[in-house]
Amino acid sequence: MAQRGNITLTDAASTPVNRVYKPQLSGEGLILWRDTTQAVFAGQNRLTLVQRSANKQARSNKVSWKLECPILEQTAAYGPYSVAYTNLVNLEIVMHDRSSQQERKDVLSQMRDLIDEAIVTSQVHDLEFIY
Repeated sequence: MAQRGNITLTDAASTPVNRVYKPQLSGEGLILWRDTTQAVFAGQNRLTLVQRSANKQARSNKVSWKLECPILEQTAAYGPYSVAYTNLVNLEIVMHDRSSQQERKDVLSQMRDLIDEAIVTSQVHDLEFIY
């Protein structure tokens, strides 16, 4: 079983920076990490995980990751910062209880490839629409 610890994600700056997400206290069924490099709490990136095991009611296992990247703006010359907007990523993987480990590996591998596809890159980087 994997144990919760720091998660390091690299940004896309011209000189890439490793962002270290540190585990935080979290509620039932929710695990939370924060990138504490931003001094203003409201501007700290958050990574959350909700996971569910298969049971009699739901015959599938579910893993839901969410990455929230708030962008701050200063509301007055010397006043407080507020969140202007938040960039958000949701990734949900649902694996049937009968799926094999190889099938689950295949799904994850294909999802990684999809994220690296040029078509997805142009959608995110350049806001291009697919037709």
